[in-house]
Amino acid sequence: MKKSRARIFVVLCIGSIALAYSFYHFIFRTSNLICNSDNCIYEVRSSVEAESILQQSGFHLDNETSWLAAAKIKQLKTIKPGRYKFTQGMSNSEIISALRAGGEATVTLRIDDVTHLEELSGKLGKYLLHDSSHFINAFNNDSLLSSLDTEKLKLATIIRPNTYEFYWNMTGESFLSKMKSETDKMWSLERQQACDKIGMKKEEVVILASIVKAETASREEAPRIAGLYLNRLKIGMPLQSDPTAIFMRRAPSQRVYLSDIQSDNPYNTYKFQGLPPGPINFPETTYIDAVLKAEQHNFLFMCAEPGGTGRHRFARSLADHEQNRRQYVAWLDKQGIR
Repeated sequence: MKKSRARIFVVLCIGSIALAYSFYHFIFRTSNLICNSDNCIYEVRSSVEAESILQQSGFHLDNETSWLAAAKIKQLKTIKPGRYKFTQGMSNSEIISALRAGGEATVTLRIDDVTHLEELSGKLGKYLLHDSSHFINAFNNDSLLSSLDTEKLKLATIIRPNTYEFYWNMTGESFLSKMKSETDKMWSLERQQACDKIGMKKEEVVILASIVKAETASREEAPRIAGLYLNRLKIGMPLQSDPTAIFMRRAPSQRVYLSDIQSDNPYNTYKFQGLPPGPINFPETTYIDAVLKAEQHNFLFMCAEPGGTGRHRFARSLADHEQNRRQYVAWLDKQGIR
């Protein structure tokens, strides 16, 4: 009798253990996440209840009851802000671990297709946790800019256009620190020595490079344009760059009017001699190198060539330049470009 009871007790114990294991495996280890693609992204902008994951688009849970039970047992009550990356077939336990890791999934983001700080802040705010005003505030924070050895008007000199992997919850301060690091790496000893050779500061090189970038769609032509502007600087001739004259009005039209070249826009190099106070875009390293390795020539004038090629005709004399300009204006008029 005693042996029979013992056997029953052992069987019950084994059964209980098996049942407990089955329950544990079902709640925590069984595949439960179904993605619409290879990876699922869950973006949380402010703390939410754990059960809110049930309302997310792009994926769903095969068994919502098991998820709610797992979250309760693991005491996962709220999900902190972050960008969480899940994969097809994750179990509840794996989902909970990912949520507790802090949501540091990265975002691949291009910043080589924006031209000014307002546009940059808008793009960062669109794809990252913090909105555009957060980044604008960072761009205007004098204390922060001072710690990065720059200032508002010259801030664009440390923005390196490229494609980056950013943490989704990255702050404006972290963004600028990364840009400063990328800029410091770009300024190799060779480039710094080239700066000294042409008698310019690094910030001045970037400012001029931004003008060269705005002037041409041809990177092959960039060293020649850079040489032309360096020639003008050497003799004290105004740069007279069209892109600087229209920089502040942000107008879609690229045609320059008399009102533009007469404006008090501080970037207007028709009215103000020398370089403008800061870059007019974010120049790639190619344009910086175009300034550092500018073509040696005697050209002082250039004018866009007809046909919308993005290239220019160069001249040594004002008379030759005027002839090139008349031909270009005639082409604009023929195209109806105002």
